Amino acid sequence: MADDFSMLRSALQKVDFFYSLNIMDLDALIKALKKRKARAGEVIIKQGEIGDKFYLIGSGAVSVSINNKKVTELGDGDFFGEMALVTDLPRTATITVLEPTDLFLLYKKDFKKILLSKPKIAHIINEVLEQRRKK
Repeated sequence: MADDFSMLRSALQKVDFFYSLNIMDLDALIKALKKRKARAGEVIIKQGEIGDKFYLIGSGAVSVSINNKKVTELGDGDFFGEMALVTDLPRTATITVLEPTDLFLLYKKDFKKILLSKPKIAHIINEVLEQRRKK
């Protein structure tokens, strides 16, 4: 996974929760990621279920559907499921793999361990959540 570090750093900086983290904090998140291969046709997330993972797409493509209607596609470097790290709200969309896809997963339990060891990240996330609530 060492050769994936720069791609993962770049992708994580697109997530509003993580954009202002320094390299060391980003690397702590990257070290917690688990790599997984997904098959075409596999449903990664079902709308309405409670999530416990955040996903980054290393390579490949997925379809995003809301109420059984396709709304977009995501590909290399895109992410989904970030709200599952900080809330217990149901998933808002269904994610289906379009082609063989490499995913990087961050489990909520691993994320919480990082927050305990790096309170700065927790502070940044709380600020972002507060801004989202105001919108």
